[in-house]
Amino acid sequence: MRAAGLMVRDFFSHADPDDMLLLHISGHGERDSDGNLYFVNHDTMRDSLWVTGLKADHISAEIRDSPARRIVVLLDCCYAGAFVQHDGVLAGLGPEKPPASTPMPGYKAGNPDDRHHRGEVVITAATSIEHAYESDAGLFTRCVVHGLETGRADMNRDGAVDSYELYQYVAARMRRDAATPRQSPTYSAHRMQGILRIAHSARDLAPDRPPPPRPAPAPATVPRGRGPLPRRVLLPLLVVAGLLCGCGIQADGAVAGGGCPAPAQVRVAAAPGGLGAYREVAAGFEGWVAERQHGCRAVDLYVYPAAVDDLTEGLRRGWGVGGDGRDYLRDVGPHPDVWLPAAADEVPPDSRDVIDRVELIGQTPIVLGVPARARIPGDEEQRPSVLSLPALLAAVGGRHGVVRGDFAGSAVARMATATLYQDGTLDPALARTDIEQPLERFLDSGGYPVGDEAALLCHQRRVRGSTAVLLTEQQVVRFNRGDAPDGGCVGGAAPAAGDRLHAFYPATTPAVRQVAVTLNWPRSAQGGTARSYAAWFVRWLRQKPGRQALLRSGLRPIGLDAADPIGPANGALADWPFAHWVPGEPNALTRRDVAALYAAARRPGRFLVALDASGSMNTVTADPDRTRFEVAAAAVEQAASRLGRRDELGLLTFSGRSAREVLPIAAAGGDPVGRVRRSAAGIRPAGDTPLYEAVRRGAAALRAGPGDAQRTLVVLTDGKDTSGQPRPSAAQTAGVRIFVIAVGDVSCADAALAALTTDSGGRCFDAGPDSLQPALTSMFRAVWDMEGD
Repeated sequence: MRAAGLMVRDFFSHADPDDMLLLHISGHGERDSDGNLYFVNHDTMRDSLWVTGLKADHISAEIRDSPARRIVVLLDCCYAGAFVQHDGVLAGLGPEKPPASTPMPGYKAGNPDDRHHRGEVVITAATSIEHAYESDAGLFTRCVVHGLETGRADMNRDGAVDSYELYQYVAARMRRDAATPRQSPTYSAHRMQGILRIAHSARDLAPDRPPPPRPAPAPATVPRGRGPLPRRVLLPLLVVAGLLCGCGIQADGAVAGGGCPAPAQVRVAAAPGGLGAYREVAAGFEGWVAERQHGCRAVDLYVYPAAVDDLTEGLRRGWGVGGDGRDYLRDVGPHPDVWLPAAADEVPPDSRDVIDRVELIGQTPIVLGVPARARIPGDEEQRPSVLSLPALLAAVGGRHGVVRGDFAGSAVARMATATLYQDGTLDPALARTDIEQPLERFLDSGGYPVGDEAALLCHQRRVRGSTAVLLTEQQVVRFNRGDAPDGGCVGGAAPAAGDRLHAFYPATTPAVRQVAVTLNWPRSAQGGTARSYAAWFVRWLRQKPGRQALLRSGLRPIGLDAADPIGPANGALADWPFAHWVPGEPNALTRRDVAALYAAARRPGRFLVALDASGSMNTVTADPDRTRFEVAAAAVEQAASRLGRRDELGLLTFSGRSAREVLPIAAAGGDPVGRVRRSAAGIRPAGDTPLYEAVRRGAAALRAGPGDAQRTLVVLTDGKDTSGQPRPSAAQTAGVRIFVIAVGDVSCADAALAALTTDSGGRCFDAGPDSLQPALTSMFRAVWDMEGD
């Protein structure tokens, strides 16, 4: 392949600006895991394409750098359409509409006017996801030869065959040849000016007839109408075709070296977090089929990652171009023949026209993976479904912390959250303070990324910490076995003893059901062979060999008892579910309620505390060492400790005739209590109580901040307004909820305070003179209960 690459380079680099270059490659194409196209030879190794194959992008680069202004590329190989999908001369230009081919009587090849026509054209035998078939020679090549040799490709009868006429003729001939498998040639024109004429043709056209089969790839001996092509064009055709011929471009013919047919490709879209496991299972199916095909690798399962949102939207759009202009074939991947989602509930109910069958193939329980170094005596008794998930989270999280995957991107995280929220019935304030804030705190303090369980495990592998992870039993087994968790890190070695995860099985927590989805597409996008192998693969997953392959990947297959690797050696307990009932996955209504509660619990709050610093706040409380102001300042610190890192907090004080901001509104960060304490340290209460001025100024400061955070003004005061100013108007407090905590000589029975709070949608709370803790608890619960109002 090195020789082929050098000759391609010489062909394009040793050209003159007025030359027209025609490159025709007839051979075998392969795609790597990233979708890059390679041209391969008999000595190319599939697992080392980048070293032993000729990358399409390298040819694109030569086209980009060539002095020639007229270039035509004909590709007769599998997946040839991928040539224009990657970086190179064609990237970013976009295909242009071909110019109309108008008759030009008296046209002669080599017309000087053609020197003003320029551009690059690529005509391929198949799309980026299709095979290119042959009998004795490639169907595409035979049609090209026939069109040029007979002159039938001169569609407008002007005496010349231009690039788009050739494409039209070849596409029509291939569609009409009903005896052959369907494949779809493609045409891509770039930077076009005028028409690129390839050859001249005879005027007296012979009757149209099917292109005859040829014993060898045609590019080496193709006559082009009346007279040969220039040697500048013909010589590279001889070289490239000679190097690549016999590599196999057919699904039914023999491939040089072994006599096996080229494998049929089945496209399998898998959840990114399960990519490694499903690639192992796919390799098992390929090997099982090869054993029954005399050692020939008859099927190639191309397993690629696809996020659920991308895939479900692609199904709805028919995998074409979406309403937002997004091209799913280019941006997501090929049409999948089989989809392996992260959980059964990810399968959309509104794509039944594309979905053929949904088969349950296994399940894996949601567990808490606790590092061995974090365990204490007595933990072993709690492992087999003794504690509920909230209780387990409290017991383990209180010591070392727990992290959970991103709710938006992980089915496991969403199912675990539903259980933590008691299927959406939990009080919003408790969801925020008891679940979301601790999870967020340990996620931030441990430096964990926002991602799925695979990303968390990658970080866990690096930091070797004591934090527990909410994940599945399968992921625990694969982590302890040293498998790469598909989060961008490398496996290969089992973790050290202290880093190994031990699975704690919560009571009444649903298991993640794994399904395989077979998809039906039009014949233009899915050949019959791929469809048959896809159905065979899914059936195999439910048969004993397939179930054993799923078990080896750490999944619990349907109808097969758990065995190695699911066991104590890999941190699991094989006898789950321990005679306990396993609930079903949350239904659509529960998922909706949980999502709404999660959004409310995670919605950032913007809090500004207005602290009364008038002279009456110097009054000593029942504790002779503390004044009302000192008790109120301690309450503000308590309030700060309840905030999440994304919440915002500010502090202003009011006394005399004005209010002043002593702590600007900003993210609470890692030490909100310290920020409040330092800001309030130098305040000395004195003067009157300008309460209304504080409310006006605080509401204005809260509204000035960006975003959709809940805006809350908390007023701590022991008296009425003494400024003589009017009460703030509704316009001045719009968008801000006002909560008042009344201490000392004033109470919520005061009509002015009651009106101030109720008009804004807030509340007033009476507090005792010595402690504001009960009032704060009630106040925060009210704030978060009303966030969704």
